[in-house]
Amino acid sequence: MNLAALDTRLLQLLDAVLDETHLARAAARVGMSLPAAASALERCRQLLRDPLLEDGGQQMQLSRTAQALREPLRQALAERHAASASAGASAQPQRVRILMPDYPAQVVAQPLYRELADSAGALTLEFQPWQGDAHAAASLESGHTELVLGAITPNASLRGRDVLQERCVAVMRRDHPAAQGLTLAKWLAHPQLRISCHDTLNRMLDEQLATQGHRARIGMVIPNFLMAPALLHGSDLIALMPMHCVPAASAAHPVALSCLRPPLPLDAPPLRLLHHRRHAEHAEHAEHAAVSQVAQALERIVRQHLDGR
Repeated sequence: MNLAALDTRLLQLLDAVLDETHLARAAARVGMSLPAAASALERCRQLLRDPLLEDGGQQMQLSRTAQALREPLRQALAERHAASASAGASAQPQRVRILMPDYPAQVVAQPLYRELADSAGALTLEFQPWQGDAHAAASLESGHTELVLGAITPNASLRGRDVLQERCVAVMRRDHPAAQGLTLAKWLAHPQLRISCHDTLNRMLDEQLATQGHRARIGMVIPNFLMAPALLHGSDLIALMPMHCVPAASAAHPVALSCLRPPLPLDAPPLRLLHHRRHAEHAEHAEHAAVSQVAQALERIVRQHLDGR
């Protein structure tokens, strides 16, 4: 298994292929076009003398050689990152600043650190306080943030890809008067808990209600998602939230909340991982390579820990 013959870009694609068992998803994850990824995969197959992906009937599956490559490949990538960091070393550690709401940040921070602690060398991860979509986009543009996980739409300077499809849910305590057969009338009859950090979803809700001649009665406004469970458990408040941002049951609140389909046609924007184009254009520099490394790890962890909720 001559991994030394593969350049770092090919190793990254191969790593994504082993995780995804799907070439198009692997290409999107590493930021390659599908034709370029297909050509790169064919080169890997020739160098390793193995098909790597085989027809498994309903979906592709890894060959035995591909399965055996997982650990050697991770080690090879770790060595490449270490060598790259050493070659472009500076006295200061590399810092990657990340913006996302408090939940899911609470879920992904620990596994992200564990994954990067051994291979990232002198790398500092800094989670910044979320202040809404507009602030996050401006922070990427200005260079005050390297990565954003949120509902921001990419543009000419902000690059990103969808990592999870969000769905909106109306969240309330299990024995809430509106929990059985939730209708728009029942919803509007109770005060709303507004989470101000998700300004995109709040705006969508207000626009939908306005088209029907309604307006929500706001009972309380809070700055983050982690405050919501205690307030919902102890009141008749109802919150509209993305499903991936609903905090799970905890020791303080062992009974899960009711998450119901809203009585409005609300399609939540997908959860996207975004960075500024400067990181792709200067990927050979150590600081930008660190951003790419963290982005790939973060995407894997988000899908592993949040998908399916």
